[in-house]
This record gives sequence, structure tokens and C-alpha cells, in this order.
Amino acid sequence: MQNIFFVIIVSFLCISCSKNDDSYFPLSSGLKWHYSVSLTTRDGLENQKYILLNAGSKEIDGELVYRRESLDGTNLFYKITDEGIYYLGSVANELVDPKLSSFQSLVIPYPLILNKKWQQVTHTKLLKKTGPPQRTEFKIIAEVPMEVEILSFQDIVNVPAGQFDKCMKVVMTGSSYKDAGNYVGLTLVSVEQTNWYAPGVGLVKMERLEKTQSEALDKGTLSVELTHFEVN
Repeated sequence: MQNIFFVIIVSFLCISCSKNDDSYFPLSSGLKWHYSVSLTTRDGLENQKYILLNAGSKEIDGELVYRRESLDGTNLFYKITDEGIYYLGSVANELVDPKLSSFQSLVIPYPLILNKKWQQVTHTKLLKKTGPPQRTEFKIIAEVPMEVEILSFQDIVNVPAGQFDKCMKVVMTGSSYKDAGNYVGLTLVSVEQTNWYAPGVGLVKMERLEKTQSEALDKGTLSVELTHFEVN
């Protein structure tokens, strides 16, 4: 569950590095986020907690790289350039440096403006089923090109951690065909995701829907809400 969430939550927002950080993706060392996560698949509902900690920065291959550590020990790496924020990859051990040249994904371009659009690629993680006629878990993992758009900077979001004003709303949509084998066959896979980011806090809420045209494995959903934010 935590691995699923870590893959999906790799975020795309703006960032700065001061302690008085009012950006949408603060990376100041010591900040910590606690989230509640609800995952619904054909196997039912699963609830989980997820924690992210800003673990500082260091130089790798001549570049300043920022590290976030998740509850399960996974380390996520980011860098900031004039063009925007890049996600560099992840490793399971903080002592292992990521291969910065092998994977660099622009998660949000500069400047941040209303109706700004860009492209990303995502992979489905929620389309799975363990029940009959399968004896083992059946899942659809599809690569889906996504269009990403900033739709608002004025959303008000209420979550367990409180009310957050002037949130940035980012919407992702995309679809692609996937041959899922004899059980499902060729089907159209669609993904919709909405993220809300609060100034100075970061991600406060996320909703994701993955769906297909097949009744056998029609959809999966993920809901994430901030329950507590710590500034150390």
C-alpha cells in the first residue's frame, strides 16, 4: 500500500528553500507531513497512514539535490532549475545515491500561471483484483500519457488538518488502450487525478480515479488527506 502511494504521490508543484517557505512544495529540512490514505479496488477498501519527512539536501554529481523520506524508508529526490522542479527518482536506502542521469521528470514548469499546461506520463496502480476467476492477483498496469493543468489558485480545502485557503488546484487527465489479456482483452484505460496544494504547506488533498471499459475490472480510487503538518 505504501509503495503504491509513494509512486502516485510523486508530486508536481513549486518550491523554495527558506524556513519561511510559502511555496506550494516546501523542501525546508525538518518539515513533516502526516496523511490518511484510502484505497478502493475490486478487493474492497483499505485505509493506511503515510508520512513524508524533508531530510535535507546534498550535492550529487555537482547538483544540489533535495531528499524526502517516506514512512517505509523510501527516499525521493528532487532538484530545482530555472525551468522548474524535477523528480530524480527514488531509492530504498538513504546511503545509496539515485542515478540522476537515468530518470529526470519535470513535475512542474516555471512560471506558475493559471491554465498552464504540460505533459506527464503515469502508470496505473489501482486496477487490481484477487477474487475469482483468478487464483492470484490480477492487475492492469498501463502507461498513460497525461495532460496536466493548473485550474485555480483560490480553492478552499477542508481536511482533518484544518482549512486551507488559496490552494493551487492541479488536474491531470489521460487515457490509452491496453491489451490486458484474455480475461479483459483490449480496453481503454483512463486516469483522472486532482491535487490541491496550500501555500507554505504543500499537498493537502489528492483524489485519483483509474477506470477501464471492462466490467470485470472497472475502476480503482485513491483519496489522500493531510491530517497533521509539523514544522521542526
